[in-house]
Amino acid sequence: MSIEAAIHTLHWHDNNLPIYSLDIQRTSNPVKGTRSVRVATGGGDNNVRIWRVNYTETKVESVEYLSSLTKHTQAVNCVRFNPSGDMLASASDDGTIMIWCLSDKIIKEFGNEDDDVKESWYLESSCRSSTLSEIYDISWSPDSKYICCGSMDNITRIFSVATGAMIKQIAEHNHYVQGVTWDPRNEYICSQSADRSVHIYKIVSEKGADLVLSPTTFYKIIRAELPSKSLTTENLKENTESSNMDPPLQTPRHKRTHSNSSTSSSHSIAVSATRSSSPLPAVMPASPNPVYKSLQLYHNETLQSFFRRLTFSPDGMLLFSSSGVFRTDALDENINTVYIHTRFGLNRPPVAHLPGFKKPAIAIKFSPVLYKLLENEKSVFKLDYRMVFAVATQDSVVIYDTQRLKALAIVTNIHYSVITDLSWSPDGQILMVSSADGFVSSVNITRSLVGEVETYSVSDYLSKHKLTNSAANTSQQSSIIELLNTDATPAPESIGKPGDSVQVIDITTSRPEHDTTPEPAPKRAKI
Repeated sequence: MSIEAAIHTLHWHDNNLPIYSLDIQRTSNPVKGTRSVRVATGGGDNNVRIWRVNYTETKVESVEYLSSLTKHTQAVNCVRFNPSGDMLASASDDGTIMIWCLSDKIIKEFGNEDDDVKESWYLESSCRSSTLSEIYDISWSPDSKYICCGSMDNITRIFSVATGAMIKQIAEHNHYVQGVTWDPRNEYICSQSADRSVHIYKIVSEKGADLVLSPTTFYKIIRAELPSKSLTTENLKENTESSNMDPPLQTPRHKRTHSNSSTSSSHSIAVSATRSSSPLPAVMPASPNPVYKSLQLYHNETLQSFFRRLTFSPDGMLLFSSSGVFRTDALDENINTVYIHTRFGLNRPPVAHLPGFKKPAIAIKFSPVLYKLLENEKSVFKLDYRMVFAVATQDSVVIYDTQRLKALAIVTNIHYSVITDLSWSPDGQILMVSSADGFVSSVNITRSLVGEVETYSVSDYLSKHKLTNSAANTSQQSSIIELLNTDATPAPESIGKPGDSVQVIDITTSRPEHDTTPEPAPKRAKI
Protein backbone atom coordinates (compact mmCIF):
# COMPACT_ATOMS: atom_id res chain seq x y z
CA MET A 1 0.00 0.00 0.00
CA SER A 2 1.42 3.42 -0.97
CA ILE A 3 -0.25 5.43 1.81
CA GLU A 4 -1.24 4.69 5.38
CA ALA A 5 -2.79 6.87 8.10
CA ALA A 6 -2.77 6.42 11.88
CA ILE A 7 -4.07 8.41 14.86
CA HIS A 8 -1.78 8.80 17.87
CA THR A 9 -3.99 8.66 20.95
CA LEU A 10 -1.79 10.52 23.42
CA HIS A 11 -2.78 13.19 25.89
CA TRP A 12 -1.21 15.82 23.67
CA HIS A 13 -2.53 18.72 25.76
CA ASP A 14 -4.30 19.03 29.09
CA ASN A 15 -7.93 17.85 29.22
CA ASN A 16 -7.76 16.87 25.52
CA LEU A 17 -8.14 20.52 24.58
CA PRO A 18 -7.83 21.46 20.88
CA ILE A 19 -4.51 21.36 19.07
CA TYR A 20 -4.44 24.46 16.88
CA SER A 21 -1.05 23.96 15.27
CA LEU A 22 1.90 21.63 14.86
CA ASP A 23 5.27 21.74 13.14
CA ILE A 24 8.02 19.21 12.46
CA GLN A 25 11.52 20.49 13.14
CA ARG A 26 13.65 21.26 10.08
CA THR A 27 17.20 20.05 9.50
CA SER A 28 19.93 22.42 8.30
CA ASN A 29 21.43 19.94 5.79
CA PRO A 30 18.71 17.53 4.69
CA VAL A 31 19.85 14.31 3.05
CA LYS A 32 18.23 11.08 1.96
CA GLY A 33 16.23 9.47 4.74
CA THR A 34 16.47 12.44 7.13
CA ARG A 35 13.59 12.57 9.60
CA SER A 36 13.37 15.08 12.41
CA VAL A 37 12.95 13.69 15.89
CA ARG A 38 11.02 16.68 17.26
CA VAL A 39 7.48 17.87 16.70
CA ALA A 40 6.00 20.95 18.39
CA THR A 41 2.28 21.37 19.10
CA GLY A 42 0.32 24.38 20.30
CA GLY A 43 -2.95 23.93 22.14
CA GLY A 44 -5.96 25.36 23.85
CA ASP A 45 -4.38 24.74 27.26
CA ASN A 46 -2.02 27.73 26.63
CA ASN A 47 0.99 25.43 26.30
CA VAL A 48 3.53 24.51 23.64
CA ARG A 49 4.56 20.86 23.83
CA ILE A 50 7.72 19.29 22.37
CA TRP A 51 7.63 15.62 21.34
CA ARG A 52 10.10 13.03 20.12
CA VAL A 53 8.90 10.99 17.15
CA ASN A 54 10.21 7.45 16.77
CA TYR A 55 10.02 5.96 13.29
CA THR A 56 10.14 2.56 11.71
CA GLU A 57 11.29 2.36 8.12
CA THR A 58 7.79 3.13 6.85
CA LYS A 59 5.83 5.01 9.51
CA VAL A 60 5.64 6.73 12.89
CA GLU A 61 6.01 4.01 15.50
CA SER A 62 5.57 6.06 18.69
CA VAL A 63 5.59 9.60 20.10
CA GLU A 64 7.39 10.47 23.34
CA TYR A 65 6.88 13.57 25.50
CA LEU A 66 9.94 15.81 25.92
CA SER A 67 8.95 19.21 27.32
CA SER A 68 6.29 21.87 27.88
CA LEU A 69 6.75 25.59 27.23
CA THR A 70 4.34 27.30 29.56
CA LYS A 71 4.81 31.08 29.38
CA HIS A 72 1.77 31.87 27.21
CA THR A 73 -1.36 32.90 29.10
CA GLN A 74 -3.94 32.05 26.44
CA ALA A 75 -4.44 29.49 23.66
CA VAL A 76 -1.46 28.89 21.33
CA ASN A 77 -2.63 29.22 17.72
CA CYS A 78 0.57 28.64 15.76
CA VAL A 79 3.98 27.01 16.24
CA ARG A 80 6.74 27.19 13.62
CA PHE A 81 10.39 26.10 13.63
CA ASN A 82 12.67 28.43 11.69
CA PRO A 83 14.17 27.23 8.37
CA SER A 84 17.33 25.89 10.01
CA GLY A 85 15.44 24.24 12.88
CA ASP A 86 17.39 25.78 15.77
CA MET A 87 14.60 28.13 16.94
CA LEU A 88 10.89 27.72 17.56
CA ALA A 89 8.29 30.49 17.41
CA SER A 90 4.89 30.25 19.12
CA ALA A 91 1.98 32.68 18.73
CA SER A 92 -0.97 32.99 21.06
CA ASP A 93 -4.29 34.64 21.81
CA ASP A 94 -2.35 36.61 24.43
CA GLY A 95 -0.95 38.74 21.58
CA THR A 96 2.67 37.61 21.86
CA ILE A 97 5.12 35.69 19.71
CA MET A 98 7.72 33.86 21.77
CA ILE A 99 11.04 32.73 20.29
CA TRP A 100 12.47 29.62 21.96
CA CYS A 101 15.90 27.95 21.83
CA LEU A 102 16.94 24.52 23.10
CA SER A 103 18.90 24.58 26.34
CA ASP A 104 21.94 22.37 26.83
CA LYS A 105 20.70 21.40 30.29
CA ILE A 106 17.44 20.66 32.08
CA ILE A 107 15.97 23.78 33.66
CA LYS A 108 13.64 23.26 36.61
CA GLU A 109 11.22 26.18 36.98
CA PHE A 110 9.95 27.15 40.41
CA GLY A 111 6.52 25.67 41.04
CA ASN A 112 6.72 23.34 38.04
CA GLU A 113 6.47 19.73 39.15
CA ASP A 114 6.84 18.17 35.71
CA ASP A 115 9.05 15.15 36.46
CA ASP A 116 8.71 13.75 32.93
CA VAL A 117 10.57 16.60 31.23
CA LYS A 118 13.53 15.33 29.18
CA GLU A 119 14.79 18.62 27.74
CA SER A 120 14.30 22.35 28.30
CA TRP A 121 13.76 25.33 26.02
CA TYR A 122 14.47 28.88 27.13
CA LEU A 123 12.83 32.10 25.95
CA GLU A 124 15.23 33.90 23.60
CA SER A 125 13.00 36.89 22.82
CA SER A 126 9.37 37.97 22.91
CA CYS A 127 7.48 39.98 20.27
CA ARG A 128 4.31 41.84 21.12
CA SER A 129 2.21 44.69 19.78
CA SER A 130 0.67 47.51 21.75
CA THR A 131 -2.84 46.11 21.22
CA LEU A 132 -1.96 42.56 22.36
CA SER A 133 -4.54 41.30 19.88
CA GLU A 134 -4.90 37.57 19.22
CA ILE A 135 -2.37 36.20 16.71
CA TYR A 136 -3.65 33.56 14.30
CA ASP A 137 -0.66 32.75 12.09
CA ILE A 138 3.09 33.37 11.79
CA SER A 139 5.80 32.88 9.15
CA TRP A 140 9.61 33.13 9.32
CA SER A 141 11.78 35.02 6.85
CA PRO A 142 14.17 32.72 4.92
CA ASP A 143 17.18 34.07 6.85
CA SER A 144 15.40 33.73 10.24
CA LYS A 145 16.02 37.40 11.06
CA TYR A 146 12.36 38.38 10.95
CA ILE A 147 8.95 36.92 11.62
CA CYS A 148 5.56 38.17 10.42
CA CYS A 149 2.17 37.54 11.96
CA GLY A 150 -1.52 38.03 11.25
CA SER A 151 -3.73 39.31 14.06
CA MET A 152 -7.36 39.63 15.05
CA ASP A 153 -7.05 43.45 14.97
CA ASN A 154 -6.78 43.21 11.14
CA ILE A 155 -3.06 44.06 11.10
CA THR A 156 -0.05 42.24 9.66
CA ARG A 157 3.12 42.88 11.68
CA ILE A 158 6.82 42.21 11.15
CA PHE A 159 9.18 41.76 14.11
CA SER A 160 12.92 41.47 14.55
CA VAL A 161 13.69 38.05 15.98
CA ALA A 162 16.89 39.20 17.70
CA THR A 163 15.36 42.09 19.63
CA GLY A 164 11.62 41.41 19.58
CA ALA A 165 11.04 44.94 18.29
CA MET A 166 8.24 45.57 15.81
CA ILE A 167 9.75 47.07 12.65
CA LYS A 168 6.62 47.30 10.50
CA GLN A 169 2.86 47.02 10.72
CA ILE A 170 0.48 46.98 7.79
CA ALA A 171 -3.16 47.89 8.41
CA GLU A 172 -4.82 47.34 5.05
CA HIS A 173 -7.22 44.47 5.78
CA ASN A 174 -10.78 45.09 6.98
CA HIS A 175 -11.11 41.90 9.03
CA TYR A 176 -9.06 39.30 10.92
CA VAL A 177 -5.75 38.33 9.29
CA GLN A 178 -5.91 34.53 9.45
CA GLY A 179 -2.92 33.49 7.38
CA VAL A 180 0.53 34.81 6.45
CA THR A 181 3.38 33.41 4.35
CA TRP A 182 6.89 34.70 3.62
CA ASP A 183 8.30 34.16 0.14
CA PRO A 184 11.25 31.70 0.28
CA ARG A 185 13.07 33.99 -2.18
CA ASN A 186 12.59 36.88 0.28
CA GLU A 187 10.83 39.24 -2.13
CA TYR A 188 7.18 39.10 -0.98
CA ILE A 189 5.01 38.74 2.10
CA CYS A 190 1.40 37.59 1.65
CA SER A 191 -1.53 37.76 4.05
CA GLN A 192 -5.04 36.32 3.85
CA SER A 193 -7.99 37.75 5.74
CA ALA A 194 -11.62 37.12 6.59
CA ASP A 195 -12.35 40.22 4.49
CA ARG A 196 -12.23 37.88 1.43
CA SER A 197 -8.87 39.08 0.17
CA VAL A 198 -5.22 38.13 -0.17
CA HIS A 199 -2.72 40.98 0.02
CA ILE A 200 0.74 40.76 -1.54
CA TYR A 201 3.50 43.05 -0.31
CA LYS A 202 6.80 43.68 -2.04
CA ILE A 203 9.76 43.71 0.33
CA VAL A 204 12.02 46.71 -0.22
CA SER A 205 15.08 47.09 2.00
CA GLU A 206 15.85 50.71 2.73
CA LYS A 207 19.26 51.92 1.58
CA GLY A 208 21.96 51.88 4.22
CA ALA A 209 19.82 49.96 6.72
CA ASP A 210 20.11 46.18 6.37
CA LEU A 211 17.76 45.50 9.27
CA VAL A 212 14.89 47.69 8.10
CA LEU A 213 12.16 46.30 5.84
CA SER A 214 9.66 48.45 4.00
CA PRO A 215 6.93 46.24 2.53
CA THR A 216 4.87 48.07 -0.07
CA THR A 217 1.51 46.96 -1.38
CA PHE A 218 2.06 45.08 -4.61
CA TYR A 219 -1.43 43.74 -5.31
CA LYS A 220 -4.70 42.87 -3.60
CA ILE A 221 -6.50 39.71 -4.68
CA ILE A 222 -10.23 40.12 -4.08
CA ARG A 223 -12.13 39.54 -7.31
CA ALA A 224 -11.22 38.19 -10.75
CA GLU A 225 -12.71 37.79 -14.19
CA LEU A 226 -13.28 34.03 -14.31
CA PRO A 227 -14.91 31.75 -16.90
CA SER A 228 -18.39 30.76 -15.77
CA LYS A 229 -19.34 28.07 -18.31
CA SER A 230 -16.32 25.79 -18.50
CA LEU A 231 -17.97 23.02 -16.48
CA THR A 232 -21.02 21.18 -17.72
CA THR A 233 -23.88 19.91 -15.59
CA GLU A 234 -23.05 16.37 -16.71
CA ASN A 235 -19.42 16.71 -15.56
CA LEU A 236 -20.48 17.98 -12.15
CA LYS A 237 -23.18 15.37 -11.66
CA GLU A 238 -20.87 12.51 -12.64
CA ASN A 239 -18.10 13.60 -10.29
CA THR A 240 -20.45 14.37 -7.42
CA GLU A 241 -21.96 10.90 -7.63
CA SER A 242 -18.49 9.34 -7.54
CA SER A 243 -17.60 11.01 -4.23
CA ASN A 244 -17.16 8.82 -1.18
CA MET A 245 -16.24 11.39 1.46
CA ASP A 246 -17.71 10.84 4.88
CA PRO A 247 -19.34 13.89 6.50
CA PRO A 248 -17.63 15.41 9.54
CA LEU A 249 -18.74 14.10 12.89
CA GLN A 250 -18.66 17.52 14.52
CA THR A 251 -19.59 20.92 13.17
CA PRO A 252 -16.91 23.58 13.69
CA ARG A 253 -17.79 26.67 15.67
CA HIS A 254 -16.18 30.07 15.36
CA LYS A 255 -15.92 30.58 19.11
CA ARG A 256 -13.43 28.50 21.04
CA THR A 257 -15.92 26.09 22.56
CA HIS A 258 -15.26 22.51 21.53
CA SER A 259 -16.97 19.35 22.63
CA ASN A 260 -14.49 16.57 23.29
CA SER A 261 -16.73 13.97 24.81
CA SER A 262 -15.49 11.40 22.29
CA THR A 263 -11.74 10.84 22.42
CA SER A 264 -11.51 7.30 21.14
CA SER A 265 -9.78 6.70 17.82
CA SER A 266 -11.66 3.54 16.95
CA HIS A 267 -13.53 5.11 14.05
CA SER A 268 -12.44 4.01 10.58
CA ILE A 269 -9.96 5.93 8.47
CA ALA A 270 -10.75 6.21 4.79
CA VAL A 271 -7.65 6.28 2.60
CA SER A 272 -7.43 5.99 -1.16
CA ALA A 273 -4.49 6.25 -3.52
CA THR A 274 -4.05 5.34 -7.16
CA ARG A 275 -1.54 5.54 -9.96
CA SER A 276 -2.42 5.47 -13.63
CA SER A 277 -0.29 3.92 -16.35
CA SER A 278 -1.71 6.34 -18.93
CA PRO A 279 -0.98 10.08 -19.03
CA LEU A 280 -3.05 11.95 -16.46
CA PRO A 281 -5.05 14.93 -17.73
CA ALA A 282 -4.68 17.88 -15.44
CA VAL A 283 -6.82 20.59 -16.93
CA MET A 284 -9.75 21.05 -19.23
CA PRO A 285 -8.97 22.64 -22.61
CA ALA A 286 -9.95 26.29 -22.77
CA SER A 287 -13.40 26.90 -24.20
CA PRO A 288 -13.33 28.62 -27.63
CA ASN A 289 -15.98 31.09 -26.45
CA PRO A 290 -15.63 31.41 -22.65
CA VAL A 291 -18.02 33.62 -20.74
CA TYR A 292 -16.27 35.62 -18.01
CA LYS A 293 -17.77 37.10 -14.87
CA SER A 294 -16.30 39.19 -12.08
CA LEU A 295 -16.46 36.93 -9.05
CA GLN A 296 -15.40 37.02 -5.42
CA LEU A 297 -12.60 34.51 -4.87
CA TYR A 298 -12.88 33.70 -1.16
CA HIS A 299 -15.34 32.83 1.58
CA ASN A 300 -16.69 35.73 3.63
CA GLU A 301 -16.31 36.29 7.36
CA THR A 302 -19.08 33.77 8.20
CA LEU A 303 -16.71 30.88 7.36
CA GLN A 304 -16.41 28.78 10.53
CA SER A 305 -12.64 28.61 10.72
CA PHE A 306 -9.91 30.35 12.70
CA PHE A 307 -7.36 29.87 9.93
CA ARG A 308 -6.84 30.61 6.24
CA ARG A 309 -3.32 29.25 5.94
CA LEU A 310 -1.96 30.14 2.51
CA THR A 311 1.54 29.21 1.35
CA PHE A 312 4.28 29.69 -1.21
CA SER A 313 5.76 26.59 -2.81
CA PRO A 314 9.29 25.79 -1.52
CA ASP A 315 10.82 27.17 -4.74
CA GLY A 316 8.76 30.36 -4.50
CA MET A 317 7.25 29.88 -7.96
CA LEU A 318 3.64 29.28 -6.86
CA LEU A 319 1.29 30.86 -4.31
CA PHE A 320 -1.63 28.75 -3.06
CA SER A 321 -4.45 30.47 -1.17
CA SER A 322 -7.05 28.66 0.93
CA SER A 323 -10.78 29.18 1.58
CA GLY A 324 -11.50 29.81 -2.09
CA VAL A 325 -14.96 29.75 -3.66
CA PHE A 326 -15.91 29.40 -7.31
CA ARG A 327 -19.30 29.60 -8.97
CA THR A 328 -20.33 28.43 -12.43
CA ASP A 329 -23.60 28.66 -14.33
CA ALA A 330 -23.98 24.91 -13.90
CA LEU A 331 -24.36 25.22 -10.12
CA ASP A 332 -26.50 27.41 -7.90
CA GLU A 333 -24.00 27.27 -5.05
CA ASN A 334 -20.34 28.02 -4.50
CA ILE A 335 -17.68 25.36 -5.05
CA ASN A 336 -14.93 25.17 -2.42
CA THR A 337 -11.52 25.51 -4.01
CA VAL A 338 -7.85 26.50 -3.71
CA TYR A 339 -6.52 29.24 -6.00
CA ILE A 340 -3.08 29.12 -7.61
CA HIS A 341 -1.00 32.14 -8.66
CA THR A 342 2.36 32.06 -10.38
CA ARG A 343 5.29 34.14 -9.19
CA PHE A 344 5.21 36.37 -12.25
CA GLY A 345 1.43 36.57 -12.09
CA LEU A 346 0.96 37.70 -8.51
CA ASN A 347 -0.65 40.91 -9.79
CA ARG A 348 -3.02 39.06 -12.11
CA PRO A 349 -5.94 36.61 -11.84
CA PRO A 350 -5.14 33.05 -10.72
CA VAL A 351 -3.94 30.64 -13.41
CA ALA A 352 -5.53 27.54 -11.90
CA HIS A 353 -7.66 26.24 -9.06
CA LEU A 354 -8.53 22.97 -7.37
CA PRO A 355 -12.34 22.80 -7.15
CA GLY A 356 -14.83 20.48 -5.60
CA PHE A 357 -13.88 20.09 -1.94
CA LYS A 358 -16.86 19.18 0.21
CA LYS A 359 -15.61 21.47 2.98
CA PRO A 360 -13.58 24.69 2.75
CA ALA A 361 -9.79 24.36 2.48
CA ILE A 362 -8.15 25.85 5.57
CA ALA A 363 -4.44 25.01 5.12
CA ILE A 364 -1.99 24.07 2.37
CA LYS A 365 1.51 22.69 2.94
CA PHE A 366 4.20 21.62 0.49
CA SER A 367 6.61 18.75 0.95
CA PRO A 368 10.11 20.27 1.37
CA VAL A 369 11.44 17.86 -1.28
CA LEU A 370 11.67 18.38 -5.05
CA TYR A 371 10.81 15.35 -7.18
CA LYS A 372 11.85 14.30 -10.67
CA LEU A 373 9.35 14.80 -13.48
CA LEU A 374 7.41 11.73 -14.53
CA GLU A 375 8.41 10.54 -17.98
CA ASN A 376 5.97 10.62 -20.89
CA GLU A 377 3.58 12.92 -19.03
CA LYS A 378 2.99 16.56 -19.79
CA SER A 379 3.31 19.12 -17.02
CA VAL A 380 0.73 21.69 -16.02
CA PHE A 381 3.53 24.04 -15.02
CA LYS A 382 6.71 24.47 -17.02
CA LEU A 383 9.17 23.47 -14.32
CA ASP A 384 12.15 21.09 -14.34
CA TYR A 385 10.82 19.21 -11.31
CA ARG A 386 7.66 18.27 -9.47
CA MET A 387 6.44 19.39 -6.06
CA VAL A 388 4.01 17.52 -3.82
CA PHE A 389 1.55 19.34 -1.57
CA ALA A 390 -1.32 18.59 0.79
CA VAL A 391 -4.59 20.49 1.12
CA ALA A 392 -6.40 20.24 4.45
CA THR A 393 -10.12 20.87 4.41
CA GLN A 394 -12.14 20.87 7.59
CA ASP A 395 -12.53 17.08 7.45
CA SER A 396 -10.05 15.62 4.95
CA VAL A 397 -6.54 15.81 3.50
CA VAL A 398 -5.92 15.61 -0.26
CA ILE A 399 -2.42 15.15 -1.70
CA TYR A 400 -1.46 16.45 -5.17
CA ASP A 401 1.59 17.05 -7.31
CA THR A 402 2.31 20.08 -9.50
CA GLN A 403 2.99 18.14 -12.68
CA ARG A 404 -0.58 16.90 -13.07
CA LEU A 405 -2.66 18.71 -10.39
CA LYS A 406 -4.53 15.44 -9.91
CA ALA A 407 -5.33 13.91 -6.54
CA LEU A 408 -2.67 11.33 -5.67
CA ALA A 409 -4.32 10.32 -2.41
CA ILE A 410 -7.22 11.26 -0.17
CA VAL A 411 -7.41 10.72 3.60
CA THR A 412 -10.80 11.18 5.25
CA ASN A 413 -12.51 10.45 8.57
CA ILE A 414 -9.28 10.71 10.55
CA HIS A 415 -10.55 13.13 13.21
CA TYR A 416 -13.77 13.81 15.09
CA SER A 417 -13.41 17.59 14.85
CA VAL A 418 -12.01 20.08 12.35
CA ILE A 419 -8.44 19.80 11.05
CA THR A 420 -6.28 22.77 12.02
CA ASP A 421 -2.76 22.34 10.60
CA LEU A 422 -0.31 20.23 8.57
CA SER A 423 3.43 19.59 8.59
CA TRP A 424 5.81 17.46 6.45
CA SER A 425 8.93 15.61 7.55
CA PRO A 426 12.19 16.75 5.87
CA ASP A 427 12.28 13.61 3.70
CA GLY A 428 8.72 14.17 2.48
CA GLN A 429 7.48 10.73 3.58
CA ILE A 430 5.57 11.66 6.74
CA LEU A 431 2.69 14.15 6.87
CA MET A 432 1.35 15.02 10.33
CA VAL A 433 -2.12 16.49 10.86
CA SER A 434 -3.53 18.27 13.93
CA SER A 435 -7.16 18.66 14.91
CA ALA A 436 -9.42 20.50 17.32
CA ASP A 437 -10.41 17.12 18.75
CA GLY A 438 -7.09 17.14 20.65
CA PHE A 439 -5.29 14.48 18.61
CA VAL A 440 -2.60 14.26 15.94
CA SER A 441 -2.50 11.78 13.08
CA SER A 442 0.34 10.81 10.76
CA VAL A 443 0.15 9.83 7.11
CA ASN A 444 2.95 7.72 5.66
CA ILE A 445 3.60 8.48 1.98
CA THR A 446 5.83 6.06 0.10
CA ARG A 447 8.09 6.76 -2.86
CA SER A 448 5.86 4.61 -5.05
CA LEU A 449 3.19 7.30 -4.70
CA VAL A 450 5.24 10.50 -5.06
CA GLY A 451 8.06 9.28 -7.29
CA GLU A 452 11.83 9.72 -7.46
CA VAL A 453 13.51 12.57 -5.55
CA GLU A 454 15.31 15.35 -7.43
CA THR A 455 16.81 16.97 -4.31
CA TYR A 456 16.27 17.17 -0.56
CA SER A 457 17.75 20.67 -0.36
CA VAL A 458 15.62 23.19 -2.26
CA SER A 459 17.89 26.12 -1.33
CA ASP A 460 20.98 24.42 -2.79
CA TYR A 461 19.07 23.50 -5.92
CA LEU A 462 17.79 27.04 -6.42
CA SER A 463 21.25 28.54 -5.89
CA LYS A 464 22.50 26.44 -8.80
CA HIS A 465 19.46 27.13 -11.01
CA LYS A 466 18.93 30.87 -11.07
CA LEU A 467 15.48 32.29 -11.72
CA THR A 468 15.25 33.98 -15.13
CA ASN A 469 13.13 37.07 -15.73
CA SER A 470 13.50 37.30 -19.50
CA ALA A 471 10.35 36.97 -21.56
CA ALA A 472 9.89 33.72 -23.46
CA ASN A 473 8.54 33.18 -26.93
CA THR A 474 5.55 31.39 -25.46
CA SER A 475 2.99 33.70 -23.86
CA GLN A 476 2.06 33.05 -20.26
CA GLN A 477 -1.34 31.56 -19.50
CA SER A 478 -3.56 34.30 -18.08
CA SER A 479 -7.00 32.77 -17.60
CA ILE A 480 -8.08 30.39 -14.88
CA ILE A 481 -7.85 26.69 -15.66
CA GLU A 482 -10.56 24.22 -14.77
CA LEU A 483 -9.64 20.72 -13.69
CA LEU A 484 -11.33 17.79 -15.36
CA ASN A 485 -12.02 16.26 -11.99
CA THR A 486 -14.20 18.68 -10.02
CA ASP A 487 -14.48 16.52 -6.89
CA ALA A 488 -11.70 16.50 -4.32
CA THR A 489 -12.67 13.00 -3.21
CA PRO A 490 -13.48 10.92 -6.28
CA ALA A 491 -13.79 7.16 -6.25
CA PRO A 492 -10.29 5.63 -6.54
CA GLU A 493 -10.94 4.33 -10.04
CA SER A 494 -11.77 7.83 -11.27
CA ILE A 495 -8.46 9.39 -10.16
CA GLY A 496 -6.21 9.82 -13.15
CA LYS A 497 -8.99 9.09 -15.62
CA PRO A 498 -7.59 9.51 -19.18
CA GLY A 499 -8.95 12.43 -21.14
CA ASP A 500 -7.91 15.63 -22.85
CA SER A 501 -4.33 16.77 -23.02
CA VAL A 502 -2.69 19.14 -20.58
CA GLN A 503 -2.19 22.84 -21.18
CA VAL A 504 1.34 23.90 -20.27
CA ILE A 505 1.80 27.04 -18.18
CA ASP A 506 5.20 28.72 -18.35
CA ILE A 507 5.79 30.15 -14.86
CA THR A 508 9.54 30.69 -15.20
CA THR A 509 9.29 33.87 -17.25
CA SER A 510 8.05 37.32 -16.41
CA ARG A 511 5.15 39.08 -18.03
CA PRO A 512 5.90 41.04 -21.24
CA GLU A 513 6.24 44.78 -20.68
CA HIS A 514 3.34 45.70 -22.96
CA ASP A 515 0.80 43.65 -20.97
CA THR A 516 -1.64 45.66 -18.93
CA THR A 517 -1.86 45.17 -15.17
CA PRO A 518 -5.02 45.78 -13.15
CA GLU A 519 -4.77 48.70 -10.77
CA PRO A 520 -4.57 47.64 -7.11
CA ALA A 521 -7.39 48.50 -4.77
CA PRO A 522 -7.09 51.80 -2.84
CA LYS A 523 -4.92 51.48 0.25
CA ARG A 524 -6.10 52.22 3.74
CA ALA A 525 -4.10 54.56 5.89
CA LYS A 526 -1.38 52.74 7.79
CA ILE A 527 -1.47 52.80 11.54
